Amino acid sequence: MKSLSKINFNNIKTVGIRVDFNIPVDEHFKISDKTRLLRARDTINFVKDQNCKILLLSHFGRPKENFDEKLSFQILIDQFSEILALKLNLITYDTFLKNGLSDFINLNHQITLLENIRFFKGEIDNELTFSKLITDHLDLYINEAFSASHRSHSSVNRIPKNITSVPGFNFEKEVLAINEIKNSTKKKLAIIGGSKVSTKINTLLSLTKSCKNIFIGGAMANNFLKFKGIPVGSSLLEEGSEKMIKKIYDSAQEKKCKIHLPLDVVLDSQDTSIIDKLSHMNNFKILDLSDESLKLLTSLIHGSELVLWNGPLGKIEDTFFANGSIKLAKLLSEVKVDVIAGGGDTLLAINLAGVSFDKYHFVSTAGGAFLEALEENDLPGIKALNQDL
Repeated sequence: MKSLSKINFNNIKTVGIRVDFNIPVDEHFKISDKTRLLRARDTINFVKDQNCKILLLSHFGRPKENFDEKLSFQILIDQFSEILALKLNLITYDTFLKNGLSDFINLNHQITLLENIRFFKGEIDNELTFSKLITDHLDLYINEAFSASHRSHSSVNRIPKNITSVPGFNFEKEVLAINEIKNSTKKKLAIIGGSKVSTKINTLLSLTKSCKNIFIGGAMANNFLKFKGIPVGSSLLEEGSEKMIKKIYDSAQEKKCKIHLPLDVVLDSQDTSIIDKLSHMNNFKILDLSDESLKLLTSLIHGSELVLWNGPLGKIEDTFFANGSIKLAKLLSEVKVDVIAGGGDTLLAINLAGVSFDKYHFVSTAGGAFLEALEENDLPGIKALNQDL
């Protein structure tokens, strides 16, 4: 995979950058988390300093129709400009259909943002014709949207095959972090939370091959506890998860990886209980883990050289049951161990804890792509960047 820092810009005048501006907004369309915008800033500014014209491509949400006003960048572009401290010019949906990229080519704007790329059928269908409408006007293409790189979409998988293409600076860091988890000889611990076994089974199977220890938390742990014969009351369970869990335990045994589960939990009554006493209780739900579990985690962390954290340890959207995740976020920010965190509500836990991302070895903003990259296969976005023209 080529590197952006080694590109010779002498003959490069126009650059396309696939960014991820799929950011959370509130009911008034005010951006509530600007992390992904800020992660793209270094790459955008680097190219800007080469005196190139820049075309930004991104999706926002999952449009059902060709154009959806609520998912249009028209209502967000001013906020993008303010957060990035850059003036962005928007090519609207209608303008692109009528005139293609003529505004980008002919107008004197250094940075142009194309309307939500998922409004265009050619993007979703990974069409060559659609991709050439864009790359015919570019000298270089950069993928700075690792979070979208598990999609076989045109801006991820087709466009990079048309012209010289490289990963952005943050994309490259994401790949390095994933490779470190999968290939490093360091003693590794994976802390995996969340709710469903089915969404993480391939990730867990892969981690049994590379990790010495795996700690299962969140609602997903309910299924593992039940598998071990421990009553979980009316806690959230995933039906039919037994075969998946057996497969995970079998792989862990074969690879000499130890699976750890919570020792004590916080119930919906806000009482705590050790696991062994749950058999004496009725009508309860497990919603977080408690002190003994955190002591176990502390011991496992201090005995490791590299820690992966993915997913909250409790019902994080309820502040009372977010304590386990918050305490873990703080603990991981203080230890002298390399910590790679990422995926979905992991970032929410870190933000709730008031911890800076800089306190960790690396924090991924990639969500589902982060998990898929931990599996055995390369992502469509990575494959495209590895392909020679």
